[in-house]
Amino acid sequence: MSNATTGSDRVIPDQQPPQEERGPRLARLTRPAVTHWQFTVVIAAAVVIRIIVILGYPPILWFNDSYNYIYDAVTHVPDVVRPNGYPLFIDLLLPLHTAYPLAILQAAMGVVIGVLIYALLRRRGLPWWGATLATLPVLFDSYQLHMITADTLFILLGTVAIVILCWNDRPSVPVMAVAGLLIGYATLVRSVGQPLLVVVLVAMLVRRVGWRRLVTLFVAGVVPIAAYMIWFNSAYGRFGLTESSGTFLYSRVSTFAECDTINPSADVRALCDPTPPYLRPVSGEYLWADNETWPDNKVTTPLFNLYHSADNRLRFTPKVNGMAEKFAREAILAQPVSYLHVVVDDTLHTFGWNRQPDPNDYYGNGPVFQFVSGKELNALIPWWVNPVRGDATANKMYHARQEFGGPGLGKTQAVQPWQHLLQVYQRYVYLRGTLLGLIVLIGAAGVLARWRRWGGIGLLPWLVGALMIVLPPMTAGFSYRYVLAAIPATCLAAGLAFARRRGDKSVGARAADLRRHLRRGGAVDQE
Repeated sequence: MSNATTGSDRVIPDQQPPQEERGPRLARLTRPAVTHWQFTVVIAAAVVIRIIVILGYPPILWFNDSYNYIYDAVTHVPDVVRPNGYPLFIDLLLPLHTAYPLAILQAAMGVVIGVLIYALLRRRGLPWWGATLATLPVLFDSYQLHMITADTLFILLGTVAIVILCWNDRPSVPVMAVAGLLIGYATLVRSVGQPLLVVVLVAMLVRRVGWRRLVTLFVAGVVPIAAYMIWFNSAYGRFGLTESSGTFLYSRVSTFAECDTINPSADVRALCDPTPPYLRPVSGEYLWADNETWPDNKVTTPLFNLYHSADNRLRFTPKVNGMAEKFAREAILAQPVSYLHVVVDDTLHTFGWNRQPDPNDYYGNGPVFQFVSGKELNALIPWWVNPVRGDATANKMYHARQEFGGPGLGKTQAVQPWQHLLQVYQRYVYLRGTLLGLIVLIGAAGVLARWRRWGGIGLLPWLVGALMIVLPPMTAGFSYRYVLAAIPATCLAAGLAFARRRGDKSVGARAADLRRHLRRGGAVDQE
């Protein structure tokens, strides 16, 4: 209410505005939900699903990397395998000594991602049902993880950056700065985000937003990365983000590399594997396994043989990382067709109708990433996260679990009847790979249909989605978990394929124009 003495509109402490003023304020807050009531119903259903997930598997699910994230959050030491962007986020929640806040926050992130997709597509002219359709894979896919994993935070950061950059055709300088910071931080959350800043810069360059905005985006994106590299240098005496990129790339080529063909340099010949390729572990497992797969399971792997030690930390030192990167480069140059074959094969694996079984269930369709029984959950807990006499690392890991999860260690419980309900739900409700392929093609059609504007507003999310699908098979290997990062961007690109500005032609009309243009063999015009 107004201050009678000064005539200002400030609210006097301990006094409430009149009822007639409070009513409109509440109406303004609830107006979006009422106006978009159909989408509000969808969001309510998505929230209910997430509540059931937390009730069925409280407080949150774990997999092997989860324990490393918690360890990094407690110890405040840069990880040599993956950047600490996600542990830095977890660190904010450690004083609570319970895993529930992380579970609730990540559940909320999934809902926010859906809202952001809907908001952008509605702004770009889609009807409510079209914008809602694009959010369904994000809001209801049963593999959108209720788990201690960096993926949810990474996806949120990337989605926010894409949405604010696509909100207007020519974003303001402050918006470019915020997007750059988000992309820079996303790079520190998941290693797959390292090329993200370059891709976004290319997309914005094509949109001709101006050099001032491009420089702002670049500088803002570099700031978090540079700050992290300085911290990494303070711990290890070397500027970098990790000591693992070469080792991961080595795991990629290890599935096909044959030293008789490569003739590698003498200083990396120790990484040659005499085991026939068809008997070798899958690429991801090759990083961690000490032995080859059956029937050669008595033979140890080259990475193990370097130090004859099961301590995986020895595989991520500057020396080993450098050796592995050099070997991988030589293998790719000597066997480019074999490299292309495994990359294409793993990429196409993404688009299968069913989640296809793979060796050791390593690729993200095994029990680690599913709603399973309590007995199976207990069997998945690795030995090295419990106290072990004389094992300092295991004891520190157990202490980190106590710091994060309190007396219960954040250990997952399977609770009926919700567990059974979720298992049935997961059996049927997830984004089929073939449908993801269709979504990618729709987005590509929208980009091509806007050839006069070099792909238009949909180019950015489509490039990001394609990068998230192709990059893991190129640099490490395939995992269904990795594919999750591509879903929001590809759904945005597909939705934007149908976006229309006043006076715009339909997608069908644009496609007809493109066909006529290609038949003429003419140059690309600018609108």
